[in-house]
Amino acid sequence: MEIREIKLEDINDPPIQPRGQLEVAGIESLAQSIKEVGLIHPIVVRETNVGYELVAGTRRWHAYKLLGKETIPAQVIRKESRETTLLQFSENFHRQDLNPLETARMLKFLLEELGYSRAELAQLCGHDTSWVSRMLSLFDMPSYMQEPIATGQLSHSVALELQRIKDDKIKQHYAEHAVSGGCTEKLARDWAKQATMVAAAIAAREEAKEPGKKEAEVVISTSTSLDTCQICGAPGARVTLDPIYLCWHCQQEVLPKKEQ
Repeated sequence: MEIREIKLEDINDPPIQPRGQLEVAGIESLAQSIKEVGLIHPIVVRETNVGYELVAGTRRWHAYKLLGKETIPAQVIRKESRETTLLQFSENFHRQDLNPLETARMLKFLLEELGYSRAELAQLCGHDTSWVSRMLSLFDMPSYMQEPIATGQLSHSVALELQRIKDDKIKQHYAEHAVSGGCTEKLARDWAKQATMVAAAIAAREEAKEPGKKEAEVVISTSTSLDTCQICGAPGARVTLDPIYLCWHCQQEVLPKKEQ
């Protein structure tokens, strides 16, 4: 492999972009760094019939453009397009430059378009095949979950737990609360379990309405609408508890203070 000074205008985008969007602020910051200390790592390109195809270094390439440069140091490799796409993904993945949705998009392309197996991709990423399946499950999620995952407002692990909720309206309600108020994987799992219990209670009530059957006794509200928990503020079905008696001090500790 050799390093050359290549004209920026001779370098073309790769067939698929790992990144959905480039952050302008990040490019500007990188450009300033390059201006002050220079380019530490050359970009990687592949020679083609119409110039060069960018393999690795998209942000560095754009930063050089922003600085008004005409050429950029580039490491030239001679590999087939299939291999260069894998190399491009590997560099971005191990630099942790991709969000979960971008990672899933590249995995899908490598699987469906270039014929790599799940085992090959799992080995490349340092995970097992179940991790690849979990990443690809992002495409089964609704847009109101995909978008905050891409922007970092909702973690992939929380989204996987919420995806267990069958009712789309309730799922969206929980997802919006997770984005606005924060949510751990454990809490999301509890929400999903609660939603499943509510759905089962509704099904039991409907079944009990059939002629000759005694109505099932349930202790969870079977309303499809969600209340707001008075303790933590999370959405959820109202749970009926046996009455308990508190002293004034405990009441102040457990229940939120009323506005004066």
